[in-house]
Amino acid sequence: MKVWLQSTVQALFLAIILTACYEPPQDDKGMKEARLWAGTYTRTEGHVDGKADGIYGLLYKWKKLRIEHTHEDIINPSYLCLNADNTVLYAVSELGGDVDTTGYVYSYRIEEGELLLLNRRPTYSFAPCHVSIHPNGQWLYVANYVGGVIARYPLAADGQIKAVSDIKRLAGEGPNPRQESSHPHSTTVSPEGNWVIVADLGTDYLHTYQADNAEWELVSTTELPAGSGPRHLAFHPKAPFAYVLNELNNTVTAFHYNSQNGALNIIDHYPTLPEGADSTSLGADIHLTPDGAFLYASNRGHNSLVGYAVDRETGTLTYIGHYPTRGDFPRNFVIHPGGEDLLVANQNTDNIAQFRIDKETGVLTHLREWTVKTPVCLQFEQ
Repeated sequence: MKVWLQSTVQALFLAIILTACYEPPQDDKGMKEARLWAGTYTRTEGHVDGKADGIYGLLYKWKKLRIEHTHEDIINPSYLCLNADNTVLYAVSELGGDVDTTGYVYSYRIEEGELLLLNRRPTYSFAPCHVSIHPNGQWLYVANYVGGVIARYPLAADGQIKAVSDIKRLAGEGPNPRQESSHPHSTTVSPEGNWVIVADLGTDYLHTYQADNAEWELVSTTELPAGSGPRHLAFHPKAPFAYVLNELNNTVTAFHYNSQNGALNIIDHYPTLPEGADSTSLGADIHLTPDGAFLYASNRGHNSLVGYAVDRETGTLTYIGHYPTRGDFPRNFVIHPGGEDLLVANQNTDNIAQFRIDKETGVLTHLREWTVKTPVCLQFEQ
């Protein structure tokens, strides 16, 4: 009896140890090394205590994330994007009037994991907060949060930014104190490259413009509920739907998307916060998994990610759960091209947290965190 009891205890102890050490298996695609670029804040502003050194180039492989390169010649590179073949990186320099007469957008050639400056251009207003590139690699778009200005630039064959082809100053206001004027917060290019959707947080409008064009040619405008504050938009990768994260009223709005004319027709609105949560939280970012099965959004203040399952026939969303981001003030997040890992940038606690996505249920499992100073925007090379 004593021997049996001792053996049983040893077996249980071993099982506990193995369970504690267990991590879910990865397929080859999920295990694949990938370069991750992190945009940051490098100086103290009214809304952030920036501590970073510039743009970080990191090597990622599931359990490992290490900084391989730091590019320091840019102030507050708060948002980044890559061209289709990952040879050029673009970054906005989020400046205010206390630093210069304008913000800037930079272009860098990527060579062996390092950034080589190609050139920079003014953004013609302050606090540029979003940059995006056309799928054909010929156009670049920038949103300036301050001043209501959106700018578009032709691109040279080597990735350099040519002189601006058109700037447009948006106007209007909304009921929220943050909506005293227009605040463009993103310029999202549609998957097929027909349209650029500008989310104007200050006016509660989404503006659809021609994409492959030298001028800002407006084709339609979609109005959201007053005080929504649209911030970022994501297109479904496999179905005619789009989703916008509304920063101010903490919701996601789902749309039917018409690729032929750029029209967005509202399906429904979904909360990003659980019932009874502190309404001072602000929405930050939104992404879908590569297969379009699940949608996630980040909440600053509540410090969480919300998950939804996506109905591919109707575009409607079904709640999965809320998940603490293991840090303070989560900004942007990114989903690995393999579709199984999600990394979120916790701005105020200087860390990037890793989560595992269950491909069947969409449930997130926290795995670990890594230290990266004042991270804001994360971009995987595809």
